[in-house]
Amino acid sequence: MIRPRLFLLIAVLLSIGPLQLDAQVTGTLRVPTIVKIDGKNMPLVRKRFYLFSGTLKDNQALVDRLKQAQIKSRDCFYSGIGVSAPFICWLQTHSCESPMCGGITMDDVAKVPEFGVAYKTGLTAYKNQPNIALDWLVTNMPPTLVAGFYNDRKTLTNTLLGGMVPVQSTQTDPKGGAALFIDVPLTLAAGAKTQSFLVSNVVPIEINGKAYTWACEAAIDPASKVPQQYSPLTDKGSTGKKCEVIIKDLEVCKVKEGCPAK
Repeated sequence: MIRPRLFLLIAVLLSIGPLQLDAQVTGTLRVPTIVKIDGKNMPLVRKRFYLFSGTLKDNQALVDRLKQAQIKSRDCFYSGIGVSAPFICWLQTHSCESPMCGGITMDDVAKVPEFGVAYKTGLTAYKNQPNIALDWLVTNMPPTLVAGFYNDRKTLTNTLLGGMVPVQSTQTDPKGGAALFIDVPLTLAAGAKTQSFLVSNVVPIEINGKAYTWACEAAIDPASKVPQQYSPLTDKGSTGKKCEVIIKDLEVCKVKEGCPAK
């Protein structure tokens, strides 16, 4: 009698079909990328933001590390490795952290010695084809000039994170448009309609000789049909229940000859 019952159980399971797992609840968060500094709107171009689970209080250890961080400015980094003044001026003009942000022209090649050397190397390597030499110019530059500052900031990021793993990270676009955290997995507490997260750029952003770091609490509601916006970025240092704004003066490494006005 056991076998017929076994067959009956199998038939019932097959009629039910595959088990349906509950879909992951998610939400979306929009990061505004315009900050008003000294009364002027400043777009945050190509800047990375991180999302951490928990409130500002839950992430106090991270905030403490952000406050204690020792920051070297972009210009001081490049001055320290001995690049030319025109190279630093080019970075300033284009709001770039390395030549990887693109847009190098023949006029730049004529003015920036590092670009000129790389261009000549390309002409030799690519059998005197100017367009190819210009398009592949960055690949013919020393790795320190191309990725040195990036590696320096990566080391700083790892130090500040202190082993923490963000839920997500996102980067603003080249035009300074909004950055989005999409399909953020949510685990809502019993009876809760939202989940708290912390948004931070972690690595300070340089603006007008100062370093700005934001660590702001945001709540994500999975029921919202439009991306929610977390606390607006401000240029006011503060300690509050929802947002911490850390502002530090940076060491100034001026170009000896000075840079042309933008």
